[in-house]
Amino acid sequence: VDRLGGAGVAVRCAGEALSFGELEERANRLAWGLRGAGVGPGDVVGVLLPRSVDLVVALLGVLKSGAGYVPMDPGYPDERVDFMVEDSGVSLVLRSVEDFPDGGRTDRVPAAGDGSDVAYVIYTSGSTGRPKGVMIEHSQVVAMLSW
Repeated sequence: VDRLGGAGVAVRCAGEALSFGELEERANRLAWGLRGAGVGPGDVVGVLLPRSVDLVVALLGVLKSGAGYVPMDPGYPDERVDFMVEDSGVSLVLRSVEDFPDGGRTDRVPAAGDGSDVAYVIYTSGSTGRPKGVMIEHSQVVAMLSW
């Protein structure tokens, strides 16, 4: 059991691991930072991070802030990232989980928004070769997970 009471490993990647409690603490810290930057329900945050422990922290932190996310691979060409940012209406691009000061807060972030708010926007190649974004709402994610 870790210091926050979360037992076991929640995420492990490339030799780095976080317990459930540590993941919760780091995601809350990021969510408070995003909220402090004015990010919340109705906003979409671009997450431009490699597959890593920090990526999981970022995705969870964005969702805890009430915003949705657009996953972006750092290997994408700049033109594709620029298109995704403009097309999805991204309010900011998160390139590090340390980008936002949190004021030392690690407590749970109060829920905001509702099931109709966007959880994430996923891009496909599109039939024309031009990327096409599909918005997925929180209620759709819950329905899929419940199924």
